[in-house]
Amino acid sequence: MRHLSGSSGRRYAVDDAELNSGGQARLYRCRDDKGVVRVYKEYRTPLADPADIAQLTRIQQVGQAVVARAEAAGSFAETADSSVNWPIDIVRSGRQVSGVVVPLIPGDFMRDGKSPRTLDFLSLARANPPRAAVRVGVLIRVCDIFAFLESEQLLHGDVSAKNLVWRPSPSHAYLIDSDGIRSFSPAPAHGVCTPGWEDPRLQARKIRAHDRYSDRYALALALYKGLFLNPGGPQYVGGTWSRASGFPQRLDPKLRGMFARALDQPLATDDRPTAAQWRSALQAVYLDGKGNFRRPALDVLDTYAQGYRAAFAQPKAAARIPAPAPAPALVPARRPAQRPVHQPPARRAAPPPPPPSGDGYGWWALVVVLVLALIGGGGYLAFRGRGEDGAGHGPSAGGRPCPAEIAADLPAGSRSDAVLLRHYVTDRHDITLCRTADDRVYYHGGLLDRPDTMTIPATRTDTGYRASRGDYLYEIDGDRVRVTVPDGTTSSYRLTDVTDAD
Repeated sequence: MRHLSGSSGRRYAVDDAELNSGGQARLYRCRDDKGVVRVYKEYRTPLADPADIAQLTRIQQVGQAVVARAEAAGSFAETADSSVNWPIDIVRSGRQVSGVVVPLIPGDFMRDGKSPRTLDFLSLARANPPRAAVRVGVLIRVCDIFAFLESEQLLHGDVSAKNLVWRPSPSHAYLIDSDGIRSFSPAPAHGVCTPGWEDPRLQARKIRAHDRYSDRYALALALYKGLFLNPGGPQYVGGTWSRASGFPQRLDPKLRGMFARALDQPLATDDRPTAAQWRSALQAVYLDGKGNFRRPALDVLDTYAQGYRAAFAQPKAAARIPAPAPAPALVPARRPAQRPVHQPPARRAAPPPPPPSGDGYGWWALVVVLVLALIGGGGYLAFRGRGEDGAGHGPSAGGRPCPAEIAADLPAGSRSDAVLLRHYVTDRHDITLCRTADDRVYYHGGLLDRPDTMTIPATRTDTGYRASRGDYLYEIDGDRVRVTVPDGTTSSYRLTDVTDAD
């Protein structure tokens, strides 16, 4: 255990074991001199730029006041202003900043008390997200947080699924990785961003770093994914902006218009709706005057999202939406009693519409399974013929681009031209194969009930593909995938091809 002093004068006892780590920092659990558990975020590269340190100091002062007031009132992570993981102290090393101290994420925003429940678990169909009532409630809270930040002329700069965590009951959200919060002016000259969540102006090199309009774009993207379970998002394809698609036909026209304003024109900024405007629109569409949910509006979302859920449902039969239980009243998050005064474009595929829901889709999936069972060893021929050319060397002309979230994990220089080979699910797994322009194949896999995934190189075999990671081995053989774990145990799972449902 080591001991550190913050610029506030407080002392911290820091655990030796890492709590977590990321690209920019390592996290350690610590206790302040009053015994309160906090987290020390130690930067891998100390902060040295005077302007950056000045900004961080200003934000730390805001955060220190907000957290102290909320903890004293017993309302921490309940009000909009305290639902931010503010830096509350700064640890210096000479003229540099070696890290910051932040509050511990409240336990009800954690999964099994171990890892944060990020927005992935709200917006990815394979992660079995909650019903629309919970998703809408959480997203209204997200708007609440960003409405507060905008009212204080503050921007986050790296809004993404990993930096928003939530709880289901009562529905609420909490913004993390917040030591990068900055004032609107001057606009940031540098910063970090998450692949798939970049402002298109940054991709087009019209801005140097994410600014307040970038937060508005990312907020709209979070709503697009969270409301509809739509994979991907609007993006550049071959240098041309591909607009968002796949909206429910019965979506409220006002909401549809707001998404068009936010996402259709990649370089426009003035029309991007503010967080307060999104919050007002969501409340008007999905809540009545008493704060209760409007069931017909929620049914539009649940019916639409069922198309995505069906691809991951087991068994692969037609899924029917159960009769909804009465929705609980949604009480708006409290506003703070007193506001603190603070001194080359990526080519990615457009998101496709969802697979059809209802009996038609169930019969289609059943036919796929029966055909694979009938053809047995011939399954590999169908597999290769549909996904690759006759020689088995890459996709046929006009193949779809590799999904954006997977392409982002591929080696630099090969992301923009990567194409989709096949997309499979088993009763436990979600597997995608992509091929780059240099004829390399990559295996992207994960469990259906978790958002964590991996993208690793794969090699062709006589009957499919083979990929390994450490002592784990993944082998696609015709219509099955074999998974071998470090102790040598091998499990076999039947593959269902959902490529055409994407």
